[in-house]
Amino acid sequence: MNVKRSCGDILWQVEETKLKNQEAYVRTPVREMWTHPLPSGWGVRAATRDDVAGIVEMMNARTQAFYGENQSTPHDVEVWWSSPRFELEKDVRLVLDRRGSVAGLASVDNPGEPYARIDCSAVVHPQYADLADLWDGLYAWGLRRTRELVPLAAPEIRVSAECIAMSEDGARRAALERAGFAAVRVANHMGIALAAPIPVAEWPERVSVRTVDLERDLPAIVRLFLESWRDHWGFVGRPFDQALADWRAGIEADGDRFDATLWFLAVEGHEVVGISLCNPHIADDATRGYVQGLGVRPAWRKRGVALALLRHTFAEFRRRGYAGVELDMDSQNLTGALRVYERAGMHVMRQSVSYEMELRAGIDLATRGLET
Repeated sequence: MNVKRSCGDILWQVEETKLKNQEAYVRTPVREMWTHPLPSGWGVRAATRDDVAGIVEMMNARTQAFYGENQSTPHDVEVWWSSPRFELEKDVRLVLDRRGSVAGLASVDNPGEPYARIDCSAVVHPQYADLADLWDGLYAWGLRRTRELVPLAAPEIRVSAECIAMSEDGARRAALERAGFAAVRVANHMGIALAAPIPVAEWPERVSVRTVDLERDLPAIVRLFLESWRDHWGFVGRPFDQALADWRAGIEADGDRFDATLWFLAVEGHEVVGISLCNPHIADDATRGYVQGLGVRPAWRKRGVALALLRHTFAEFRRRGYAGVELDMDSQNLTGALRVYERAGMHVMRQSVSYEMELRAGIDLATRGLET
């Protein structure tokens, strides 16, 4: 296996481990030695494309344990691994149990400019959730990889590592706190059942709704996203060209699963003033739709655009036979979006907690409050 390192060649420690039904070679760079004890016969290595099924099984075992549902698919992992700047051999580490099954995973997301907030995550199979050394080793590896990205940020910028944990996931939350993360925010996962008819969307004067024409509309959508999310807690702006390229790459990676007829634009004349960008299903559940992004340009807020977009979205999903629609949002949203979602008939289904660790002090580019 060839691994590119900017610092040149490094030595490898090779441990040959006999696993049930297979031979596995566990290769760990000396400078990335696993620092926490593991049970006898377990190993650590970089992920490969052949690991997708095992990773999905491990992730779904965890969401099944908490919510009784699968929330990951092989397609989701493949889209994740096709994202710009992602390097599989550098950004993911697996821990395998003595059977060769995925017991845990650590991953780091290279966010691109300005490198102010870097996602550092770990997941452990529920049958091993009580192994503190497993959790701690995964986060220790993840933080080492995260710190390699810190110099890419301008020297005056504050850089932090971040991770999200389900509120019920006590083992993961305890591991984050042991690693030095602090809880900073709570997010709501909200939903609405579509059994009853949806109230008709009432649009402000001169505002109407249509579906997307990607060739024409994508730059306007990305600009609206960067503008409307600027006053959402924790948001970090990015260069427009980089954001546009990332969106295009994500749509291309989504392939046949991308449904342009579920991207709704509120427009005034030729100007896009609001968006409701939806996925046709959650994981493999074709009975539930998902609103991935809802936003309204600041100058058009408080005119009913967001509520009209939600009602239009719900009515279209209901027309197609869906049982419900779900979305995620900051529980203390600075713009008061929670009131809009509740007025549209949504309710909180569960919550997650955002954790953060400062890696380098400096100018904080993340939104923490509204400008007055």
